[in-house]
Amino acid sequence: MRKITFFLLATIAGLVGLFSYRTSFGEAVPQARPAEAATPSPAPPPTLVAGGRTVDGDAIFTEYGTVQVRVTFAGERIADVAVLQKHTVHEHSLVLNELALPQLREQVLQAQSAEVDTVSGATATSRAYLDSLQSAIDRAHTR
Repeated sequence: MRKITFFLLATIAGLVGLFSYRTSFGEAVPQARPAEAATPSPAPPPTLVAGGRTVDGDAIFTEYGTVQVRVTFAGERIADVAVLQKHTVHEHSLVLNELALPQLREQVLQAQSAEVDTVSGATATSRAYLDSLQSAIDRAHTR
């Protein structure tokens, strides 16, 4: 009888520990509302800068936060991509940003388009980055 009691108490203690384990750091992950996920924010019109013109992409909402880029064009070429907003919900997002965002920038500058591969392990970040980039490219070509 003692063995069964000990086993049940150990099982209950293990389950309590398992369900109370926190997997994220800092703030809780915000849940994107369907309207936010489907509706990108309006971006300001393109502006002229010394190296060309810049166009802000749409702010793309994901379950991990918002991603938005600014594209600098030199003529029709993409001269640079700067990140205006990035995932900062928890520590894991910060690590993924350090890995994925520079790789995405390099791929985009090489390909001169948003048609590049996502970074493995950072799919949500990659897709949001590339969607924001594509919206900036589309906006630049309609002006």
